[in-house]
Amino acid sequence: MSEGIEIKNYVSYDDYIKHQKSKADYGTLLREKLLGEFWEPNCAGFRLNFKPYEEILSTCKNALCIGARVGEEVFVLRELGLDAIGIDLVDNPPLVIKGDCHDLSFEGENCDFIFSNIFDHVLYPDKFISEIERVVKPGGYCLLHLSVNVRDDAHAANVLLNSDYVVSLFKKNITVLENQKLNQPEWPEYWTLLIKFNE
Repeated sequence: MSEGIEIKNYVSYDDYIKHQKSKADYGTLLREKLLGEFWEPNCAGFRLNFKPYEEILSTCKNALCIGARVGEEVFVLRELGLDAIGIDLVDNPPLVIKGDCHDLSFEGENCDFIFSNIFDHVLYPDKFISEIERVVKPGGYCLLHLSVNVRDDAHAANVLLNSDYVVSLFKKNITVLENQKLNQPEWPEYWTLLIKFNE
């Protein structure tokens, strides 16, 4: 255990990948619900989540959503005019392509805006943050929704004890614009962390 986080043990990285994919893989009930009855409510939630950042998003051309599952957040960012794409262990074309959050298949300094709410599913937090830092453009933004001190998700790969631990992982010159409780009923457990990468 590192200060600020408890990492779960897996037999191997392949075991970790298999476990994470099983939550919303093709044929799972959760995936069917995400593409069906949960789709519009989740999109409505993301519209609410992104509304405070409309001014920031208006300055961005593209966006990357890491761990996007079926892509509701990607869909909403496209509604806002961004060239957005999501990555997840299981794809959902055309909104989400297959990818690994620890090894992003994107060129460096390529993204204006990065969003993710899967920090609790990350096995190597330092690698996850370093990949975000690699692909974001100077002057770009990263918005993370963090589950803090939540222990009831069987698919979580870690238990984050405080958001300051995440801030400490960033090595580039950043400004923390928000580090506070999200305070939205759809995601009552989330903490919001908004980072600006200084030019």
